[in-house]
Amino acid sequence: MKNGIANGVDRGRPGFTPWFWSGRLPAKIEAAIVVCVFAAVIAIMIFLFEMPGPLVVHLQDDVKEPIKGARVSCTSPDGATSYAGTTDAYGEAKWPGLAKGAWKCEVTPPDRFHAAPLIGYATVVARHPAMWTTSVERPARILVQVIRPAGAPRAKVAVRAVCGASETWEARAGLLDGRAMLVVPHGVPCRAGLVVAELPRDGPSTQTMLDCSAQPCTPPLTGGVGQEMSATLKPTLEQWAAVRPPPEPEAPAN
Repeated sequence: MKNGIANGVDRGRPGFTPWFWSGRLPAKIEAAIVVCVFAAVIAIMIFLFEMPGPLVVHLQDDVKEPIKGARVSCTSPDGATSYAGTTDAYGEAKWPGLAKGAWKCEVTPPDRFHAAPLIGYATVVARHPAMWTTSVERPARILVQVIRPAGAPRAKVAVRAVCGASETWEARAGLLDGRAMLVVPHGVPCRAGLVVAELPRDGPSTQTMLDCSAQPCTPPLTGGVGQEMSATLKPTLEQWAAVRPPPEPEAPAN
């Protein structure tokens, strides 16, 4: 031993006692706080680990382009809860934090697709998204050129397509180019003709008949998936006057 040190160890120096083990009241309080913090962290980690992933419904067409504006509704496994929404620019409708299990979803494509609702299932599980991807085929299109009679005033006349027993689509011809684009179901014979406008904008009409004895009509046209067809309508001056919409009122001057 030399200067109180034996074998390189200072025998006179007191041993280290952790603050938490000192038995003092402040130390016990700090120890309890540390234990609570660790327990809370572990509980949060377990909660995050078991948190269900989002439910995602994705709608696309036959060339895998996303479809915006489709109506989506999903029902919980017990049937007690349902959520509704529309697909965004990416063709998706999503809901986070839903109950685990198999959700039943129904997708109604936009009217222009002339398609029935689609039904499918997605199972919500922990941590991973539950995704159901479904697709619908593109409709056919008819580009109708309306020839304005000489001397007739310009107008956005209405053109309607009637397909099969009940499918319809109505659109307005352009004021300058006289063109109207009709979106029709593929694989179904359609006829298009001039009509008195029913709708203020493009969309399906409730009228399922064309008066081809009074107004010009196209022959039956049948398009494939995504196919564009063309047709021409040449009304007389009297026919043009019969379907010409009334002029829009001028905006009042300020």
